[in-house]
Amino acid sequence: MTAEIVKSREITVAAAVAGAALTGITLTGDAHRTNGTRPSKTNNKKNKAARQQTLAGLEYKPADAQALFDVLEQHQREKEGWDRSMSATLALLKQAHNMVEQAETRIFEQEQRIRQLEKVATTDELTGLLNRRGFYDAFTGEIERCNRGLVQGGLLVLIDLDNFKMINDTYGHLAGDAALRLVARTLKTEIRAMDCAARLGGDEFVLLLSHTSKRDAASRAQTIGWKLNNLSLAWYGEEIPVRASLGLKDFCAGDKAEMIFNAADAGLYQQKEVRKGSRESSSTTMCNPTTEEQSVMA
Repeated sequence: MTAEIVKSREITVAAAVAGAALTGITLTGDAHRTNGTRPSKTNNKKNKAARQQTLAGLEYKPADAQALFDVLEQHQREKEGWDRSMSATLALLKQAHNMVEQAETRIFEQEQRIRQLEKVATTDELTGLLNRRGFYDAFTGEIERCNRGLVQGGLLVLIDLDNFKMINDTYGHLAGDAALRLVARTLKTEIRAMDCAARLGGDEFVLLLSHTSKRDAASRAQTIGWKLNNLSLAWYGEEIPVRASLGLKDFCAGDKAEMIFNAADAGLYQQKEVRKGSRESSSTTMCNPTTEEQSVMA
């Protein structure tokens, strides 16, 4: 390829030299002097002989022209091949880019779907609180943080509505659902961002008061108990009182989640037995503060 290109350049140079010879320019590059003197006959003969020799060397040779054409055609083919190669590479890159974008979109949509399913799996549909599974995950995670020394402990509060069956039987299940949502809204407003509230099922709720001392937790639990026992559900012109019992148990590093839950559950049903048969559903009394304090300190 290089030899052919050199040869073609030689042909071009030869053509240029021939043109110069025909116009009267010598091969030595010297121009006729313009000092007013005429060149001698000897010089004229020499110049003429040089031109004739140059023209003889520039005789047209079809083989040389064909070689030049072949070189140009080969160059054109190589250029076209390079263009096709670049076009194919660009098309592949665009296709790969589109595939990556589509894959990223699918991954994002799948992650969103997974988060939605996880939320559904851990959320109570009626109240929007955590369900039993969600609460168990949060509680065991809190115990692990206590064991690692990241938090100081907290308080578990079990809640059971005393007159939920009466509300359902008297006013219907829609009223019962409304009462559950009212309790859920009340619990949400009484807890911090680090705390969590859950509905375990039926009329049973639970609070996890995280990273707090026993005394502060007991005070907050008493306030929550008072508010729950002073709720009224407005239902088609009637005021339906809502009453609840609470069972409390504090926890710290080294405690087992099941043990804490069972202790709080025992305290809850102990308080329900004390309140059983009384007319708490129509009164505005709160949970016994002394009983709660004893449950927390147990």
